[in-house]
Amino acid sequence: MQTLIGRLATVARRPWPDDPVPVSLVITELDVGGAERALVALATHLDRRRWRPSVIALGPEGPLAGPLRAEGLATVCLGVDPRRRVDAVRRLVRALRDQAPQLVQSFLFHANVATRLAAPLAGSPWVVNGHRVAERRARYYLTLDRLTERLALGAVCVSHGVLRFMRDVAGISPDRLTVIPNGVDLGPIDRAKPLARAALGVPEGAVLALCVGRLTGQKGLPILLESAARVAAARPDWHLALVGDGPDRDALRRRAARSGTLAGRVHWLGLRGDVPALLKTADVFVLPSLWEGMPNVILEAMAARLAVVATAVEGTEEAVIPGKTGWLVPPGDPESLGRTLLEAADHPEHRRRFGDAGRARVEAEFTLRRMVDAYQHLWASILGLEIGPQESSR
Repeated sequence: MQTLIGRLATVARRPWPDDPVPVSLVITELDVGGAERALVALATHLDRRRWRPSVIALGPEGPLAGPLRAEGLATVCLGVDPRRRVDAVRRLVRALRDQAPQLVQSFLFHANVATRLAAPLAGSPWVVNGHRVAERRARYYLTLDRLTERLALGAVCVSHGVLRFMRDVAGISPDRLTVIPNGVDLGPIDRAKPLARAALGVPEGAVLALCVGRLTGQKGLPILLESAARVAAARPDWHLALVGDGPDRDALRRRAARSGTLAGRVHWLGLRGDVPALLKTADVFVLPSLWEGMPNVILEAMAARLAVVATAVEGTEEAVIPGKTGWLVPPGDPESLGRTLLEAADHPEHRRRFGDAGRARVEAEFTLRRMVDAYQHLWASILGLEIGPQESSR
């Protein structure tokens, strides 16, 4: 298939049609996660005068299917067994034929590969994938991406770091890659109110660091616990709250329990639906990931005027400006992370200044409206449609 850059350079322009243009958004599952929430935000904020979006999930019915349908979007969950990859392609072909999109935008690895294989069989001419993380563990993902990349125009990367990774490590042609950063909806964050710390088991006068993310190896949480023990030894008033769940939960809790220094100082909050309120409650946000893409939670923390301590990995290093909106440390370095967390705890004036600057940066560079408009402009350009001033449906 033609490359994305080649298509954009040669496509003939035509006026916008009278009826909204059908587009399908395909994702692996509709569970509550960063990529899934980004898809919902994009799909529900498109300009409905110009676009008729629909959503397909390869997996079973997920909790985010309801909000999509409540906004009037045709949403299909195929319920595919992950071990039956041929069945996934077959069902996706049928779903795409039913929706008859002029363009398909996919998100996440399994949906990317299935869409590349299914869309041509369904008669959907233009396929754009979505790379949302620098996948450093499952290297066969990169091989499959490289072998099937020519079945799509190209892909949207959520950060320049992810683009470099897909180009240099996965071997994807740069003519097939472009960047649209994530964007956050400021409304829920601005409406949130801080929680009473007693409800979290945290003393009112404590310095509270908050980490939100899946409890899995990518997030570097053993390193965070090692760093937390160093900070807790120096600051008896320092506490850490962790939000999320995942396969490493029990091992992490056992690790924390073995540390006498961390007894009563680490608070396991599990999955929560009030993350904006938690961000308003904390004093500093910490994310010790070993690799990333463009973590939404970093942007949400900055939007909540929360100073950030994070590792210098993909996406994060493009959002957080050291010495202005927070601190960046090398990934996998507990000594550096502990020292920086202690510095953040010791300097409330830095936290306030960084928090205000982080909010300004999100408003300038990482709003939901900016992200939605970028996708709309990309799709219109691929289809050769004249793009003028646009307004989101909200």
